[in-house]
Formats: sequence, structure tokens, C-alpha cells
Amino acid sequence: MSFREKSDWLSFISLSLLGIYFAEIARGLLGGSHPGGPYYYFTLFWVLVVVLIVIQVITHIVLAIRAPQDAKTPVDERERLIRLRATQPAYFVLLVGAFFTIGTMHMGFTTWQFAHCILFVIWIAELLRYGMRLFYYRRAV
Repeated sequence: MSFREKSDWLSFISLSLLGIYFAEIARGLLGGSHPGGPYYYFTLFWVLVVVLIVIQVITHIVLAIRAPQDAKTPVDERERLIRLRATQPAYFVLLVGAFFTIGTMHMGFTTWQFAHCILFVIWIAELLRYGMRLFYYRRAV
């Protein structure tokens, strides 16, 4: 595996950790409210963001130390094509999700729920982008 493919795997897996946050949000929305209130969600979100950043930084440093030449190589045509192809479906999901989220404003969602819908759509689009990159790497595009 190349450095960039390993990097995409690490990004995909670490970004999946935010699923914990969205599962808690869904549980709170479906079950009423969380006993901890908004402070619980605020704390959980920022703890997960810090953990995500720490995981990303540390794992990318380790990857770069283990294969310094691979990390320094410029992006080739195949990798550019993979990034381009992976961005298209992710952008489509982001666009459609944004329009559906705008529709939630007319369904009586609160500002808090609207903001979390937007965050969820962005998260899904990023997961799709990394997932499609990994798919194309494995498919040898």
C-alpha cells in the first residue's frame, strides 16, 4: 500500500469515530433528551474532535517516519484521478443532503437540530469520499 492509501485508511477509520457522536444525537432525539443536557453533547463533540485530531497527527507522523521517501513523492496521475473520481459522488451526497437539510427548516426542526443535520451530511460526504478513494485504490484505477 502506498503512503496516501494508508493515510486514507487512517482518515476513514478515525473519521468513523464521529459516528459515536451522531449515534448519541439520534438516541437523544428519539428518546427525548439526554440526562446530561446540551452540555453533554457539547463536551462529547469536542472530546471526539480532539481525539480525531490527535489520532490523525500521530498516525500520519508515524507513517511519514516509517516511509519517508514514499511520503515525499509527489501525487501521480493515478492518485489525482482517484481523488477526482472519489470527490464527485461525495459532492453529490453533500449537495442533496444540504437541500434536504434546508427542507428540515420547514418541518419545524430547531436550530440545534438543523445544525446537526448539516454536520451529519458533511460527515457522511467525507466518509463517502474516503471510502470511494479506498475503493478506487483497491480496484486499481
